[in-house]
Amino acid sequence: MTQRTYSIGEAARLSGMSVRKLRFYSDQGLLPPAGRTASGYRVFTDDELVRLDLIRCLRDAGLGLDAIREVLTKELSLVEALKLRLDTLEAEIAAQRRVASALRAALRSPQLTEADLRRFLTMTQLSRAERRNVVERFFEKVSDGINIDRDWVRQMIETTVPELPDEPTPEQCDAWIELSAILNDPSFVANMRANASDVWDRDVLDPSAWQKASEPMLTRAQQAIADGLEPGSDTGKALAHEWMETSARLLGRQPDLAFRNWLRSKYALHDARAARYWELVAIMRGQPPCGSPNREWTWITEAMQHHLAD
Repeated sequence: MTQRTYSIGEAARLSGMSVRKLRFYSDQGLLPPAGRTASGYRVFTDDELVRLDLIRCLRDAGLGLDAIREVLTKELSLVEALKLRLDTLEAEIAAQRRVASALRAALRSPQLTEADLRRFLTMTQLSRAERRNVVERFFEKVSDGINIDRDWVRQMIETTVPELPDEPTPEQCDAWIELSAILNDPSFVANMRANASDVWDRDVLDPSAWQKASEPMLTRAQQAIADGLEPGSDTGKALAHEWMETSARLLGRQPDLAFRNWLRSKYALHDARAARYWELVAIMRGQPPCGSPNREWTWITEAMQHHLAD
């Protein structure tokens, strides 16, 4: 059966598109004409009008000309093309949500500057891979030239890479901005290097044994805090001396006066930003800051400062 033919003007009228757009699609190879008149004018049939409807739908969905061409030539299925477009849209939406969160965080700044705004936007638009790079660079600086167990370093990176949801809260954006500033602070890097060198270069440390020994200490400190006990209490004294003896054993040393003074001085130089690090990671993961062991370690540190001075 012979199909009816349409001039480009008639096809434009029937499809609701402009002649210019039909000519563009035709020139791009997306809408080849069914033929040409003796005068060289393009003619179309109902098949081309159906094809034009598909092109319009795909364009409305946001697909580019190359992707549409692949669908029309069967190089890419319609389902695959739409899935690709959906993935792109969701990524764009997530990025816009992060920008919105950054703007909300910036607007809370009492004296907002252009530099502040750039910082907010830059930090919140980083991908997880880019945030991981920030953490990895920090640990590289801390461990460079120090005899640190590489498995321990990898474990620390895996457990502390900060997460941000697709639509972070202003608090989570603030947490990442603060955390990034801490990790890039040369003084913090220097303090952590000194601490790492003091432990890893001077002593042989088994990370798994250290973690296993610290868990019951943290549990007891948590209970002491819940009971309203102060670090200067008898419970604090017992925990301080027990952790001193445990630390000496794990480090292959004697719990004598020299070790006690060394351990006390080590905790006296403890950088509060190290504890804040874990709080910020918890916030970014949607957890309460107290979900990290910061309170317990702070309590134990204060107990050691108080009781090991005897």
